Amino acid sequence: MEIVDNPQVDTQQTYSLSEVAKYLNVSEGTVRNWERGFSEFLSNYRNRYNHRTFTVEDVQVMERIKGLMESRLFTQAGIKHMLSNRGFTASNPTAEQGITAPVQQATAAFDEEYKEKLLIALNSLGSELHSLRREMREDLKGTLKREIDHLTLLLFPPSQPKKSWSWWKLF
Repeated sequence: MEIVDNPQVDTQQTYSLSEVAKYLNVSEGTVRNWERGFSEFLSNYRNRYNHRTFTVEDVQVMERIKGLMESRLFTQAGIKHMLSNRGFTASNPTAEQGITAPVQQATAAFDEEYKEKLLIALNSLGSELHSLRREMREDLKGTLKREIDHLTLLLFPPSQPKKSWSWWKLF
């Protein structure tokens, strides 16, 4: 944990890049990429050694980013859109005071919407799995029937030869 030089952030707990990466179970490079790609949703605090530091709100935003990335339902532009629609705004010293409650509300609303989307996706996958299972069952029935008919002909040949091709002998 690093202490930052910004007087308005001194009272808040901040975390180093490596601590955030370890907490989120991602590489430090991933956190750097998120910081560049989603800079409008993260604060840009540096300590006196010019090391990146992240606030609790930044970590919460990165948790959302990680969840959306892992779901593979959204592109980076889609994640930005989701974050901007959910009340995550650029963190700056004047806007940070009193932001915890709105962020938690936005997080709760986002979680509910995310759960609904996952439920819809799971239901559609379940119905597709059911139809594929039914289709495979029908294919298997047809294949087994043809195999049984073929084996029946091999084991019990007909007593009389088929006369279906004997018409050509008439000419």
